[in-house]
Amino acid sequence: MTSVTLRPGGRPLSGAVYGCLLNVQDELDRLGDAINEAPYNGAPTGPVMYVKTPNTQVADGTPVVLPADVDQVRVGATLGVVIKDTLTRASADQARAAIAGYTLVNDLTVPHDSLFRHPLKQKCRDGFCPIGPCLVDAADLPDPDGLTVRALINGECRQQWSLAELVRPVATLLADISDFTSLYPGDVILVGMSPDAPLAGAGDTVAVEIDGIGRLQNTLVAEGGERPMKQARIAFEGRVQQAWEDHGKVRLADGRRLDEREVTWLPPVTPGAIFALGLNYADHAAEIAFKAPEEPMVFLKGANTLVGHRAFTPRPTDATNMHYECELAIVVGKPARNVAKADAYHYIAGYTVANDYAVRNYLEGFYRPNFRIKSRDNCTPIGPWLVDAADIPDPMNLRLTTRVNGETTQEGSTKDMLFDVPFLIEYFSAFMTLQPGDVILTGTPKGTVNVMPGDEVVTEIEGIGALHNTIIERKA
Repeated sequence: MTSVTLRPGGRPLSGAVYGCLLNVQDELDRLGDAINEAPYNGAPTGPVMYVKTPNTQVADGTPVVLPADVDQVRVGATLGVVIKDTLTRASADQARAAIAGYTLVNDLTVPHDSLFRHPLKQKCRDGFCPIGPCLVDAADLPDPDGLTVRALINGECRQQWSLAELVRPVATLLADISDFTSLYPGDVILVGMSPDAPLAGAGDTVAVEIDGIGRLQNTLVAEGGERPMKQARIAFEGRVQQAWEDHGKVRLADGRRLDEREVTWLPPVTPGAIFALGLNYADHAAEIAFKAPEEPMVFLKGANTLVGHRAFTPRPTDATNMHYECELAIVVGKPARNVAKADAYHYIAGYTVANDYAVRNYLEGFYRPNFRIKSRDNCTPIGPWLVDAADIPDPMNLRLTTRVNGETTQEGSTKDMLFDVPFLIEYFSAFMTLQPGDVILTGTPKGTVNVMPGDEVVTEIEGIGALHNTIIERKA
C-alpha cells in the first residue's frame, strides 16, 4: 500500500476543505417531518456543503485548544477524499478517476441544533479540523464506500459507522458537488458525519480510525490551561507516534508515561530543506584557523544525515579528527518570503538541539557544499524535543554545553552568534521561500574536540533539552 506522510507543521494540506451535511442516511432520517418545516422547507436536492477554514487545519498529534466558551466538542470521525485533478460537471466515473487518495479527518464541532446556514462559530474555531497523518493512494482503496469509521476517546471506541450508510457514495458525492462548484487539486472533501458523534472535553485524547488508512489522534486542552511545552516523534509498539515531555517521562497521546529508554527516538520533525551555518561563532572560526565570514556561510544537508536522541553515529575508520558541533536548530512554522528581521519570530514553529558532526580531515578548503564531511549517514543527531517558539522568549541568550563521557568540553551562548536568528530568517527568505518543516542549524561555538568509538556525547541547550549520542566504529 502506498502512503504519503502529510506535512508535520502548519496546514497539513494545501487546498480547500469542504464538509458535507446530511449525507448519512440516519442523520437525514432523524430530522423526520422537521425537514419540511422552516427554515429547511424540504429535503435537500443536492449536497449540503460547508467550509472548514484554513485556521482549523492541524496535523496528527497537535494539541487542540478548546476556547474558554467551549466546554465540549463533538468528535466528527470521517473520511477525507483528496482531489488530484480539476473536476467541473463531472460524471461519477470521472470523479472516481480524479481522486488522489484518502486520509483521516476529525471534524470537531461545538454542539448545536440548527443546520441552517453555515455554522461558522461552531465549526471554524482554530484547530477544529485535525487531518492526517497519511494520504493513502486511491489505487490501494478501490472500494472506499465499504470502509468502517471509528471514533475513540481515551482509547475507548465510542462510535462506529460504515461508509455504506452514505446517501451519496464517494464518487457520486464528488460528481454532484462538481455540478455547481469546481474542485481543484489538493481540495479535500469530508464525506459526512454520522449522528450520535461522541462528546469530548479538555484532557481527553480523541482519535479517528479507518482500517487501511490508519489512526489520527489529538489531545484536547483548555485555553489558558497547561499545555505541552516539549513534543517529540518516537517509534513505539510498531508505529510512529507523537509524544510529550511530562516531568521527566515520555507521555504518549493515550496518557501512558514511559521512561525515555523504552521508546525509539526519531528526529522531532520530518524535515524539508536542511540549512546549516558554518563558522557562525567567531571563537569557533578562530579555533579552526579560519577567518570569520562577512555573510552567512551556508551549506545544505540531506535528510539521510538526521537521527534521533540516543542514536548511534559511525566514525569512519580513516578519520583523524571527528568532532561534535552543538547547535541551536530553528524549525520553520509557515511559508516565509521577504520577511523583515522585526517579524522573523512569527515564522518560527520552535527550536531543537542538533549535533552536526564533522570529519575535519575530510574538509577540502572552503569548497561548499562538502558532502563528504557534512552529509554522511547518521552524522547529525537532532532532538530530543521540539520546543514551541512561544516557550523560548529569547533564543539569542541560551547556554550551549557539550559533555563527552560526562566531562564538559564545550560551553558557549547563542548571544555570540555572528548572524542571529532574525537575521537568518530575513537572509534566507530574501531569495527563497522557506517552508514549514525547514530546519536551520545555526552553528557552534568553540570547544570542539576529537571523539572516538565508544564515546557518549551529550549536547545540551538551556530550556530545550539534552541530546545523547554514542559514537561507534564504521564497519565495512
